[in-house]
Amino acid sequence: MELSLSENKKFLVIDSCTELEYEQLKSSLTKKIEGWRFHPLVKRKVWDGNVSFVKRNKIPAGLWKEVLDICKDYDLPISLNGITDIFDTEIKEDEFREWVAKIFLNQPDFKPREYQIDAAFKILKYRRCLAELATSAGKTLISFMVVAYMMDKLGKKKLLMIVPNVNLVLQATGDFDEYNKCGIPLKTQQIYAGAKIRKSSNLVIGTYQSLVKKDEEYFSQFDAVFVDETHKAKANSIQKIMDKCWHCDFRFGLSGTIPKKGTVNRLSLMSAMGPLVTQVKASQLQQAGFIASCKVMQLHMDYATPAQKESFSFLSKNPQDRQKLFGLEQNFINQSEKRLDFVCQVVKKSTSNSLVLFHKIAYGEKVYQKLRQITDKKVYYVDGSVNVDIREEFKSRMEKNDDVIIVASYGTFSTGISIKNIHNIFFTESFKSEVIIRQSIGRGLRKHASKDVVKIYDFIDDFRYKDADHDWVNYIYRHGIARRTIYKEEKFPFEVQNIRF
Repeated sequence: MELSLSENKKFLVIDSCTELEYEQLKSSLTKKIEGWRFHPLVKRKVWDGNVSFVKRNKIPAGLWKEVLDICKDYDLPISLNGITDIFDTEIKEDEFREWVAKIFLNQPDFKPREYQIDAAFKILKYRRCLAELATSAGKTLISFMVVAYMMDKLGKKKLLMIVPNVNLVLQATGDFDEYNKCGIPLKTQQIYAGAKIRKSSNLVIGTYQSLVKKDEEYFSQFDAVFVDETHKAKANSIQKIMDKCWHCDFRFGLSGTIPKKGTVNRLSLMSAMGPLVTQVKASQLQQAGFIASCKVMQLHMDYATPAQKESFSFLSKNPQDRQKLFGLEQNFINQSEKRLDFVCQVVKKSTSNSLVLFHKIAYGEKVYQKLRQITDKKVYYVDGSVNVDIREEFKSRMEKNDDVIIVASYGTFSTGISIKNIHNIFFTESFKSEVIIRQSIGRGLRKHASKDVVKIYDFIDDFRYKDADHDWVNYIYRHGIARRTIYKEEKFPFEVQNIRF
């Protein structure tokens, strides 16, 4: 099998291969989307839920490492032409380390850690790649080293940084200004609604939403592009932007959670950016003492009556009713006053600052109102409609005090929010997204003088029912078991409490 890089460097073109080799490659690079069974087109039987990354003898260039691995697994001969020209530079590691030492010589507060230097070097070496770095690993400092080296040593004149929200635009700008005490001529331009234009800027920091609709001519000004918190971006948004940045030799993505191997989401990210070249897990940081440890408490709540459980179980026997069952479970949970009282009492009894996360706004508002009634602590509410400046004010109050509760949606406070003074995190609604779990826990892992351990409270609704001819496990309980698997993978200590009320 022989593949070559296309002229625009977007694709690997299959120049020659046998029919068997082609089918094996296509089969290995065809995956079903997550939750494909519930997709409207699948239900209508007009789509099978598969996404193929091999089309008309072309494969996205970012998947070159994946192609090599597939051929190795199946013992297929392969020749890749032109890949090393864009995915492997001649940057010397010892020279890069000397440069880092010089840059941070007079900045003892920002002395990079060994894994941060290693990650920055690998990003520069591979040029087009992904890096998985747990929360508090210092993604912004790593990004700064990469950007500063590009400008100082590689002659790059203008770079683009893409982040998921305005919060991170402001945060990244402030962090870069703080790190840059070494004389690198770095001037940032923020891109979002209402931001002022700075024509002299050489680093543009903007949101996906503000950049995705810009034309190719706009992106032609950049020598490099990098994406922070890649897991938050829709795959097609990243691909659209990267297609317009095809001329950029350097493009890389950073995230605390890269989707699992073999998934559509992971392959989509690699298609746009390149292979995963470095990983730093939360457990590694904890062992090294860089972040706080955590303890997970899974609270299995058994509060439905036998008759209610039997009703759920009965519905699960009918395929048509089964499709509606998850929504019915959620409605039952959201309407349960017993559950609401229990959750809020657990939050109330916790000491120091707490982050209470919810999925549905209607439930988040209920939790917020209930907590305001039963506790003297300061309780604040955040969802997507709350102004950025107000969110920042709430964060600031939590950092300065020890009696604050923030009730927030997963979408607003699970990613990219930096609050060191969080002692407790509550998962009030069910989910099984690995990304949300890891990112949410990461909000509490940052070190603070007032804590050694962050406590995670994971509420699980147990509606299991068993009789002579049927043994049923409810969907939301299964989600809780899925989360437990992630806790085990990350080596987070956890305990289970069964509670009947």
